[in-house]
Amino acid sequence: MQFSVYVGSIFHQRVFGKRHQFRYKFFSAYFNDIYNFKDSEFFTKKFSKIFSLDFDDDGTKETIKAIKVFLNKNQIDAHDLKLDLLKKPNSIFFKAFNPVCFWYLKKHDEVLAFIADVTNTFGERQIYFIDNAGKDISSDIYYKATKKMYVSPFAKKSGIYKFKISDQPNQTIIKEFNDDEVLEINTVLKGVTNKFNGMKKSYFYFRIIISTLL
Repeated sequence: MQFSVYVGSIFHQRVFGKRHQFRYKFFSAYFNDIYNFKDSEFFTKKFSKIFSLDFDDDGTKETIKAIKVFLNKNQIDAHDLKLDLLKKPNSIFFKAFNPVCFWYLKKHDEVLAFIADVTNTFGERQIYFIDNAGKDISSDIYYKATKKMYVSPFAKKSGIYKFKISDQPNQTIIKEFNDDEVLEINTVLKGVTNKFNGMKKSYFYFRIIISTLL
């Protein structure tokens, strides 16, 4: 497993109803090859002196279960698979809150499945599993998923998400539609992974720690 600092930005735009938009910098951690498919276990929980991850939560368990169902359904050999994770880690100071974290199931560096693990302000969790029937996910196509829970006080529980995923470079576009298929919310996350040393490493570790509170 390799740990990198993820530096990016999030653009959020409400285009229907109560209109607004904003953009902010986003600091997180990107974990490369985090799961051992041969032994069906994560490689490690604690990966540095100050950061760690929880793997006992319902979202993680449901994600791994959904991946195994996907592999069995599409008769995909787990050989050469790797699982990456974009998520704010816990620090020695705080437990991180992640409204959403993203899992990337890859084979030969191509994304086979994308999983959004979403937590709303009520503490409810749902995963949205995006795949292309066992083929590589195309960065040019929007993939649909049915909305399962509230994530905003300004939007209904029901509706449709459309995901557009690119890994090289990393960019995720999420469009939220209401039951009438009218676009309500447009969100774009994009960023790059970096490995820093010295003062830069300390600075970005500090930014990740601060971001765990937000």
